[in-house]
Amino acid sequence: MSQIEEKIELFLKNPSAEEESFWDSGALVWVDWKDFDESIVEYFNDYLLEEDKINVELVKNDKPRCVDIFLIKDEVKKAVPYDVERTDRDTTLKAVQDFIAPKYQIRWYMDSLGGDTLAFCLLPTEKWLRLEKEYGEEKVTYYFAPLLHDSVMFEMDIDEIFDLLEKRKQSVH
Repeated sequence: MSQIEEKIELFLKNPSAEEESFWDSGALVWVDWKDFDESIVEYFNDYLLEEDKINVELVKNDKPRCVDIFLIKDEVKKAVPYDVERTDRDTTLKAVQDFIAPKYQIRWYMDSLGGDTLAFCLLPTEKWLRLEKEYGEEKVTYYFAPLLHDSVMFEMDIDEIFDLLEKRKQSVH
């Protein structure tokens, strides 16, 4: 079992007792709303095995966003599918998730909801499935939400954030 998996498991055993220490445990990948998108890839590279690390290529363009970002590994090169106007953290995170799937999953640590810096965890998919089997899918996804194609993280408006915080408060685990 990896150290990150151990820290997540310790948290899942007793979330209220472990929450404060989990924030500083090194298991979380912190992404700020103003981070450069290429930096986000590097943050996750720190948690990937050497053979799974992603290279990044920036290519200037004439679009309002001024740049295309490509994710590269082995013979695969994929553009991050940004809107014409700008790059954004949500699209970058989902593109990295798609690029490393199915081997790995990035999950949003939901207790970071509401801040301008959000926390994520990266584990091999098989480890997430083991945790879900042991602690229940509902509990694991309550604290560690999978990134889906329609996931909204940094692009939520304040009302959506408060609604989600209220729903989470009503379904405490």
